[in-house]
Amino acid sequence: MQRWEALLFDFGYLGYAAALVLAVVYALTRRDDLMALGHRLLVGAALLHSASLAVGLWAESHRPGHVGYAFWSQWFASLSLFALLIVLIYLFAQHRAPVSILGVFVLPLAVFLLTLALTQAFLASPRCPFASVEDFLKIADATRRQPDIAPTFWTAVHVPLIFLAYAAFANAFGIGLAYLIGERQIKSHRPTELGYRLPALEVMDRLIAHIVLIGFPALTVGLALGAGGARAAGGPGWAGDPKVLWSLVMWGVYLSYIVLRYVVGWRGRRTAYLSLAGFGVVLFTYVGVSFFSRMHGFLQSGGALP
Repeated sequence: MQRWEALLFDFGYLGYAAALVLAVVYALTRRDDLMALGHRLLVGAALLHSASLAVGLWAESHRPGHVGYAFWSQWFASLSLFALLIVLIYLFAQHRAPVSILGVFVLPLAVFLLTLALTQAFLASPRCPFASVEDFLKIADATRRQPDIAPTFWTAVHVPLIFLAYAAFANAFGIGLAYLIGERQIKSHRPTELGYRLPALEVMDRLIAHIVLIGFPALTVGLALGAGGARAAGGPGWAGDPKVLWSLVMWGVYLSYIVLRYVVGWRGRRTAYLSLAGFGVVLFTYVGVSFFSRMHGFLQSGGALP
């Protein structure tokens, strides 16, 4: 990682962590000034994080024999992009429902992903003292090797679109969890400070639906572009790859959400549970299936295509 890229990333990471702490404190107190401070910190951290990715992309595009959009196939960059998009979509959600407490449920996902990215960078570093761990995880070359599918412009568009969808569904998961907690608080007739700070249930229900409507078109287009690239590079067996099959399952889950909410008329708890289940499928598709995928596998390609 370049010096400026690392410096910007570190400050962005610290900003996210500080914004999360302020959101938690705001949830437990009535300090409204913390809401505004946390929002400013989060916006500043997102700008620094964006600049870090821009520097990394520029550096990758100027390396001999490399193309800039192959940058997204590296583990560190892909996790970093995933986290940034979670934060950007959360900021959109905060604009629609300006209550910082939702950050308690969403921002931990972004901080966790960036922590994984830092851990991966450390394990892949020559200074890492845990060589056996590095060998076991098979990630020593993750920041230097490219995946087996040759990067093209269309596969480069495919990767950010898929991560945009993943980030939208991560936000839907976090807000869905907040919805279920808020509903339980109301039914208990003894709400805590957390319950008072949550948006109205109807607001959170609409917010989940709007966010899914952001993620689903991105997922659809991203999968279509990825299928074209996989068909060209993967040969006749590409359609049977576990990553492809589970991506279709994920697409079906969120299509079901849209149909059940807007056609059948589901609202509230049922759709909140569906948003949680859908993100479980996202995580399994992104991480679990990759141990078995020929085209996206950890053990074969060393890449991090979604």
